[in-house]
Amino acid sequence: MIEIKELSKDFGKGLVLQDIDLKIEKGERVMIVGGNGSGKTTLLRCIIGSYVYDGDVIVKGMDARKDKAKLAKIIGYVPQIPPPILMTVEQLIEFVCKVDDEPDEEDVIYDVLERLQFEESGIKRHFKKLSGGMQKKVLMAIALGREPEILILDEPLAYIDPKSREIISDVVNSMPDELTLLYTSHREEKGNIRASRIIEMDNGYIIRDESFLS
Repeated sequence: MIEIKELSKDFGKGLVLQDIDLKIEKGERVMIVGGNGSGKTTLLRCIIGSYVYDGDVIVKGMDARKDKAKLAKIIGYVPQIPPPILMTVEQLIEFVCKVDDEPDEEDVIYDVLERLQFEESGIKRHFKKLSGGMQKKVLMAIALGREPEILILDEPLAYIDPKSREIISDVVNSMPDELTLLYTSHREEKGNIRASRIIEMDNGYIIRDESFLS
């Protein structure tokens, strides 16, 4: 599903990623762990085609940069820090569905929002005025509502209350087995989002790659 060869990324102050070689199969659930500056977020953003890089990133047979628009239709992505969106939740969902040209998608997104126990009163509120947990639930609902083949989550359980962590974990864990999942965490955590593989990064390198039963 994802094949990375000799991936390096330099922001001008030294390499953030250094000669990464990685292969991720369909249906794998991969937790990427490491501290700040280890390269986790940069790796995810290279996979979704947000950065120019050295090396090759091939996602489902397509080049992550050249075929970014095509891949956006099969990848769901939730950033660590929600963007300062100046729309209500309702307007945001409507906008996403218009861009995707998938009118039926709206019902799926609202269904996921319900499963995430998003407060109904929040639908009319401006996104940027929501709590961090509520913002993550909205972005998660949009990502999952698009029924992606690959789901990429950057620190999905960080900076939210324990109840929201549990709800988000339960919804992600209930997704179909064929979904390929990549998510980052500062540390290895058990009992939250299930993983079948752990990749540990440090200073731009992969220092551990372990697969196990989820």
